Amino acid sequence: MSLSNKIKRLNLIARRQPLSFPGFVAQRLGSQIQSQFTRRGQGYLSHYGAWHGNAGDVMIVYAQHRLFDQLLGKQGWVDENHKKKVLAEDVARINADAKAVVVGGGGILLPDRHRKIPNTDSDWLWNISLENLRALKKPIIGFAIGYNRMKGQDDFRPYFKEHIAETVERSVFFGMRNSSSIEKLAPYLPSRLIDKLSLQPCPTNLMSITEPERWAAKRDPKKKSVVFVLFMGFKTLGLIEKQENIRRVARLAKRLVQRDWEIHIATHTIDELDALPAFELEKVPFKHTMLDMLSREAVVQYYRDKSLVIGMRGHGVMLPYGIGVPVMGIINHYKVRYFLEEVKLGDQTVDLEDPHMEGKVDELVKHFENDRDAFHRRIDAEKPRLWQQTLKNFESLKSYLR
Repeated sequence: MSLSNKIKRLNLIARRQPLSFPGFVAQRLGSQIQSQFTRRGQGYLSHYGAWHGNAGDVMIVYAQHRLFDQLLGKQGWVDENHKKKVLAEDVARINADAKAVVVGGGGILLPDRHRKIPNTDSDWLWNISLENLRALKKPIIGFAIGYNRMKGQDDFRPYFKEHIAETVERSVFFGMRNSSSIEKLAPYLPSRLIDKLSLQPCPTNLMSITEPERWAAKRDPKKKSVVFVLFMGFKTLGLIEKQENIRRVARLAKRLVQRDWEIHIATHTIDELDALPAFELEKVPFKHTMLDMLSREAVVQYYRDKSLVIGMRGHGVMLPYGIGVPVMGIINHYKVRYFLEEVKLGDQTVDLEDPHMEGKVDELVKHFENDRDAFHRRIDAEKPRLWQQTLKNFESLKSYLR
């Protein structure tokens, strides 16, 4: 992001959510300062994930660090820039000072089409050459990585196969956040490496277990507040959702208003602001919150007292689910379906392009209204499995992270 765009973004925060601005700035600066301080020492975890930007990506890092700290003891974390090319001097520093390299979070397994200078090393967001990858002497841990290729997006370039195979082979653990991601990545790997892919749920899926008193949903049985988490695609990739489709989501919201639902819209990036006019044109009363302009703890607290989330983004469903808030999916990004199928909620999804989308989602909400407790039981049913899988994985990691 250019300096001028950063200034515009900060002005937008201050204008739209002035009360959240101090906490947002304190969190961002605090993360950078702590990371720089930790980097001066030794025995830290070098983490290639997204510590800033998209609200869902930021929450992955927040939940992941807390999960590791709880299960393995307090760790020193260095937030590496996961979109910056990894240089030989970075490898030398990691080999000299780090305990391990953790890769995951921030849509990292995505065809890399974001750079002005093309990524000819890996073609996914971990832009490290094979030479530098092979020079890493510390354990590599792929953690809760999702297959993030989007509808309409080009496939990975041919050299991705060699790079991802080398990464998986050199990793002491390579965890994918759902079964569908394992299935999607497997064809890019030699058969001998497919068994190295393990299921590792995203740390956001486990937040109500990790910190039950601070992070678990409140579940007021009388409240009717629904959050729409919108997704407009990526302008930089030329993948932009049609405004008419967003109008249809707004018309769905309008139906819910007629049954006394309070409508909230949560945006993860600045791009989603383009969706708000559709709700205004449909005369839907709503409260809008820019989650990417809140502190990380404020994002958790935002969700805790909501009744239901209807999400079009991966972490628009994964994060509230992890807190314990019922979720449904409107599918214009495959990974929403991947996750909901993993937690046995695949029947709570409707494709955005379905001509009957509005009516179908409305029926799902009516079922929820009629028996909230049954939906809460469904939300809670799969979490023990996800937690036990995580504990099993951490047992295998202990020897590398002492």
